[in-house]
Amino acid sequence: MSLSPSLDSLCLRAQPLSEMAESRALVAVREALEASDARRTVWIALSGGLDSVMLARLAARAVKDCPRRLRLVHVHHGLQAANDDFEQLARRLASRLGLPLSVRHLALAETALKSRGLEAAAREGRLAALSTCLVAGDSLWLAQHQDDQAETLLLNALRGSGGRGLAAMPPERALTVGEASPGRGQPAHGRARLLRPLLGIPRHEIQTLASQQGLQAGHDWCEDPSNVDQQFDRNYLRHSVVPLLQARWPQAVASLARSAQQLQEEQSLLDELAAELLAKVQVSGAKRLAQRQGQEQGQGLDQGLDQGRAHETQLSLAELAGLSESRQRLVLRHLCQSRGWPVPPRGRLMSLQQLIATPPDSVAEVCWANAECTVSVRAWRGQLWWQVSDTVIEQGVRHRQGDTGCAGSGRQPGEIPSCEWDAEARKAWRALGRDEQHVAFTSRQPGDVLRVAGRGRRDLKRLLQEAEIPPWQRDQLRVARMHDGTVAGLWHPSRGWWLLAVLTQQ
Repeated sequence: MSLSPSLDSLCLRAQPLSEMAESRALVAVREALEASDARRTVWIALSGGLDSVMLARLAARAVKDCPRRLRLVHVHHGLQAANDDFEQLARRLASRLGLPLSVRHLALAETALKSRGLEAAAREGRLAALSTCLVAGDSLWLAQHQDDQAETLLLNALRGSGGRGLAAMPPERALTVGEASPGRGQPAHGRARLLRPLLGIPRHEIQTLASQQGLQAGHDWCEDPSNVDQQFDRNYLRHSVVPLLQARWPQAVASLARSAQQLQEEQSLLDELAAELLAKVQVSGAKRLAQRQGQEQGQGLDQGLDQGRAHETQLSLAELAGLSESRQRLVLRHLCQSRGWPVPPRGRLMSLQQLIATPPDSVAEVCWANAECTVSVRAWRGQLWWQVSDTVIEQGVRHRQGDTGCAGSGRQPGEIPSCEWDAEARKAWRALGRDEQHVAFTSRQPGDVLRVAGRGRRDLKRLLQEAEIPPWQRDQLRVARMHDGTVAGLWHPSRGWWLLAVLTQQ
């Protein structure tokens, strides 16, 4: 689709912003501005469609009453020829409104398109591109309205979603920004806010306001050609299903949106309950340290560098088993959602509950993944151990027998190569101020022993079992080995040099 040759006069015929009549939409936008941090930037996603154009115009009008730093951001999807026209319109509208504009070009990977589908891949890619503009404390505004909310509820209901899906789109939520990887559970660099100021405004009010402002399709805003393609589920609902519902129930859209709002309130209460239950079943790092402190001190193990264990995620099987099955599912889903991990599909969720009900004697593992990361959960020694990597692996349930022994040739997905562990171990050894001239850093070997203070020579395998180092983590261990083969210390990525031989202590 090409825009009219009169594009140079874009928006010039539109009514001046100063003459914009008071409306529910303007009130909603003004209230959203007042609630924003005056020291931060409000970014408005501008697609070029009617809804986003009106949101930008409303914000430009409201900012006269409530000064804030406004910026527009446009994502060029690169999926159709009309995308160039959308970008051109966005640039001209930004110039007309006197607002700075940032443009992000999106290149969707074939793997994402095949695994997620065009609609989902484009939506996720667009949000990721928009997020690159933000820093902590900023706000990102999207132009979804009441009709979009009703369509989302219907879509999720037809997909068999639970309460969270039926609650549809929240008017506001936190958005992770920065370079941290939420999939790995690492602390984020910061949080921004994603807002939908028009979520309570029906589409027809936005259209009426645009008409009052003198805006015209093709001149002041673009209609995306794909919006009429009913092979896409949302378009089919919008053009074929919702009109039938409204013919029978004129308030259908408002009623569906109101149901979504009520479900959001109920979901908020469920989240509070889930957080309380999770706190009871989670085995914190501090609790694990306290439980073993007396034992390890009695055995002469070095406690000084064990604080890294506080970052592990472990749930008590006994505490989980004491919950009803519905509460178990609530807790397991909440853990993933609160950490930004993919939520287990129902089949994997049932596998997790089987581990809770009848934990095996050997290590058992359940895996699932999305396009960003993989979650692996293992049952071992009365706990569920959670591990997240950014490498997608084959999904399924696997069983392993006991101790995996010494370092093998194969590596688990997402695992750092042994040479990098060697370098980290050497760096940590140097930080201790110890001589590295006569020490080699290797994986542990069968028969390795270490002289422990007050206990004499002890087999490394037995020491690892006593320290409850999980079998799947033991290949990460690095041994400081003297030239005569004597073990001088034992290093673990999360513990550092947590166990040092008597002969190396200063």
